[in-house]
Amino acid sequence: DMDAGLDPRDRWFVKSTDDRGLLSTDGEYDETELMNFIETENKSLLHDASSKQRLLEPKLSLPPQTVKDMPEPLFCDPLYCSIPHPPSCINYEKPTYGVPGPTVQTQNEWKIWKQNNNWAYEVGKKDIALFKRWNDEEWYQKCTHLDACGGITASDSSQGELVFELPASKMTTGLIIVCGCCGKKVGEDMFLKNENLEIKLNGKVLNKSKMDVYPNAKCARLVKAFKDFDEDSDISKEDEFLLSFNILDDNGQEVKISHLIAL
Repeated sequence: DMDAGLDPRDRWFVKSTDDRGLLSTDGEYDETELMNFIETENKSLLHDASSKQRLLEPKLSLPPQTVKDMPEPLFCDPLYCSIPHPPSCINYEKPTYGVPGPTVQTQNEWKIWKQNNNWAYEVGKKDIALFKRWNDEEWYQKCTHLDACGGITASDSSQGELVFELPASKMTTGLIIVCGCCGKKVGEDMFLKNENLEIKLNGKVLNKSKMDVYPNAKCARLVKAFKDFDEDSDISKEDEFLLSFNILDDNGQEVKISHLIAL
């Protein structure tokens, strides 16, 4: 399409609208809306090969998947993958959809942060060159990639304690994972080796010697499992789980939580 001299704005956006808005911005497509769109707006594009244009078909939303709907996993820890539902999560990165499982009970002075990327972040070089030639601020915004790192952060004791309420009724194994931002290998230094960070579950300080880096280097597994599943665990299933993070001294080391996962 770049070599054909076609305007990509005609291909990406609905041509009949004044503002060239997307067909939908929420990712959900009503079947009638979708069929009307295809038949009225793009019939010629779909059936006229001489147009040389390709319609980018919208992705239809899929129903929730369960274990029965999925193929056998390529690798699996039976403790975590033999249950009928996925982990619950709170995610501070953008874009994020759905309802969080863990929720913030007490935030105090911890700050929610999002990376402010410029419009060319993660955009292809050819597209950048194209939009620069148009020099149109409105189109810079439409071209901007949605992805952005984010987290909830604190760096000194004056910011108080951050407390999450975990979805205790849905926790079947007792797994608790926290991930940090930003970087691919921040889990160990930010959480496990950070003597200035105190982590409690229901008011009891968690033993960091029992934690490990998991499932990747930006995350730390705070609790592996309830003691019913792990003989080394001293955590039992309860009706309520409050997980807290507290900066002990003002040494300037920032803690930035991007994800909290519970299963």
